[in-house]
Amino acid sequence: MENRERMDVDVLFVGGGAACLSGALHLMKKIAKHNELVESGKVQGETLKDPMIVLLEKGAEIGAHSLSGAVMDPAALKELVPDYEAQGAPIEHIVRKEALYYLTSASRFHSPFIPPPLENRGGLVVSLARFNRWLGGLVAESGCEIFPGFPGVEILYDGNRVIGVRTGDKGVDK
Repeated sequence: MENRERMDVDVLFVGGGAACLSGALHLMKKIAKHNELVESGKVQGETLKDPMIVLLEKGAEIGAHSLSGAVMDPAALKELVPDYEAQGAPIEHIVRKEALYYLTSASRFHSPFIPPPLENRGGLVVSLARFNRWLGGLVAESGCEIFPGFPGVEILYDGNRVIGVRTGDKGVDK
């Protein structure tokens, strides 16, 4: 086994997509709320001082690998960041009208209804790259450490338990 640098963390998120960014932000908010309740005496326990929460992203920056657009249901975003509009979330448009067409080689047919899984009215149209960059900023402000440019290349196990991730080698003598 070769000698490698090791970094111990409390929680590790692998990937800088919307799911890991949301999970990291939610966790940091939960930790802040816990500490606030303990310090105010509303709950007993110890505050969590300087938790080491890390998010790895293979791209050079958050959003570098999020190239598509999306229609996002605003319900989860409202729960995670209630004032997302005031905080400058990069929302391109809100879906106000929608239609479904069946296409053939020579024509198109308008569907009289839209099946529920395809309904997007009220959804937020976003560029995932811009949205993830914005969300990454909130995550960084919350105290989570973000390490761009570090792809996870191997899951590390201790028996059946995941204990970490090996990142790709970098540098002159990789």
